[in-house]
Amino acid sequence: MKRYETYKDSGVQWIGEIPSHWELRKLKYGFEIYAGATPKSEIDQFWDGDINWITPADFKTSDKFVYEGQRSITTEGYNSCNTQIVPRGSLIFSKRAPIGTVVISATNLCTNQGCLSCVPRDVSTLYFYYITSVFTEQFDLLGSGATFKEISANDFANVKLCFPPLEEQEKIAAWLDAKCGEIDKLIATQQRRIELLQELRQSIITRAVTRGINPDAPLKPSGIDWIGDIPAHWNNLRLRFVCELRNGYTPSKANAEFWTDGTIPWYRMEDIRESGRHLNEAKQYITEEAVKGGSLFEAGSFILATTATIGEHAVLIVDSQANQRFTNLKIRKSLNGALCQDYFFYYLFVIDEYCKTTTRTATFPAVNMEDLKNFHVVFPPYSEQREIVAHIERETAKVDHALQQAERQIELLQELRQSVITEVVTGKRKVC
Repeated sequence: MKRYETYKDSGVQWIGEIPSHWELRKLKYGFEIYAGATPKSEIDQFWDGDINWITPADFKTSDKFVYEGQRSITTEGYNSCNTQIVPRGSLIFSKRAPIGTVVISATNLCTNQGCLSCVPRDVSTLYFYYITSVFTEQFDLLGSGATFKEISANDFANVKLCFPPLEEQEKIAAWLDAKCGEIDKLIATQQRRIELLQELRQSIITRAVTRGINPDAPLKPSGIDWIGDIPAHWNNLRLRFVCELRNGYTPSKANAEFWTDGTIPWYRMEDIRESGRHLNEAKQYITEEAVKGGSLFEAGSFILATTATIGEHAVLIVDSQANQRFTNLKIRKSLNGALCQDYFFYYLFVIDEYCKTTTRTATFPAVNMEDLKNFHVVFPPYSEQREIVAHIERETAKVDHALQQAERQIELLQELRQSVITEVVTGKRKVC
């Protein structure tokens, strides 16, 4: 690794030594920095105009540039609040939720108060995009707030970073563009591999629970176009005859008795995302007061997302409750000994896909519950269900191992990308 001839102490512990001819300066000496604002949301004439308006939610993690936001404002909206037009080529920094996400404006635009806009003064925006992108932890340490963490414009402006000569900034930025581009291509390859593996996993499950694992089994029409033929000896019931369906709910947040020292798991989509499809513990708990007059979702039953993030399911390990975005499915007692819980868990992947592809999206995304209740559930005799479950677990274990490898490879590539940028923008590695 090539290094500079001489170094000096930067005086900042997390930066360390820097090349002798570099300067350590506050960000405010390289940029004009200002916050954004939001026009009043209830005034229609302030919105849907010709002025691009972005929030941190519009920042694209896969692209260093931001082109437009989900919403735009009118000239009246712009004039109504204390905001400014951010010129193309400016750095835009997220000051909250989360602190430290950074992009470059590809067009003239304005922002909400969650952003700090940095208009460059004789510095390379691209160089500072890279240096700010790798020091998010340091910016986060400067954040404060009782309800949500936020870094102030003043604290941000006074952060000291490395300022090589402008020509060197530009050369470093160009080198990083090329090097990070190479790494990003490798990451994209692994991401595509993950997509294909996930499709393979879904196809293994779908094939097994709709056709079985005996290729020589006699077939019969299922009556379902997209399933086609099923083994002749299999059962075919509507979901309404397979499960009891109930809706989740959210106890009033205004009533502390419903939440304080709660012991009953109350699930949201975040629990599935973080804990997987077998739910035992929750991020939030409710009290017995919150369920008085009602009843819990029983251990061994399932929850299925039927609004908002549709088509995700999980099995409940303990008696619990979930919010209104979920529908609870409990296998009917009449099917005890006829329908295996593990088999139905895998069949729910088929139902997931059905929900995702038939969702009504005109207003608020939601599954048509009557259609869902009439969805076909096909299943073989109990002993064959157990064989199918064993087959699925054996085959998907191979796919899951490959998925873990691909995800680990992405982690390593992202760590490499971070390391390369850090070394270069702090002068530990000379590239020009």
